[in-house]
Amino acid sequence: MINIISERIASKIRYVKKIKSVHPVVENIARNLAKIDIIKYIMISKDYIKASNEITTGRNKIPITEIDHPTAIGVSLILELDYKVIQFYEINSPVKGYGSKMVDAVISALPEDWSAVVVMDWSGGFWKNMGEKHRKLGIL
Repeated sequence: MINIISERIASKIRYVKKIKSVHPVVENIARNLAKIDIIKYIMISKDYIKASNEITTGRNKIPITEIDHPTAIGVSLILELDYKVIQFYEINSPVKGYGSKMVDAVISALPEDWSAVVVMDWSGGFWKNMGEKHRKLGIL
């Protein structure tokens, strides 16, 4: 599945069992997110990527990306591969700087003809700043 860069990065990434192959852009996004020191858990399915420093308890360990979570630093992305679009669904960072690092990791993994979008912006300015920094990012 993933062309392993290092064991440390590969150990952070899990795949939903039903996934047969991973798109190269999704691989690149996962690798970039795994390089962020605080991100420990990345889950890839055919429809989404979730990455966080914390996971849920219970049988299914899912990276926590919930907005306004007091301690979890994470991002949830919806994959629209047929349209060459990555949608930022949730992002949370109670520690200043990690939100920007996660956005940078995603955007830098996208080829020239791909884009990223934010459908709902309740951030109070974060996405506006990110849109000014990254021309591939559209805020709807």
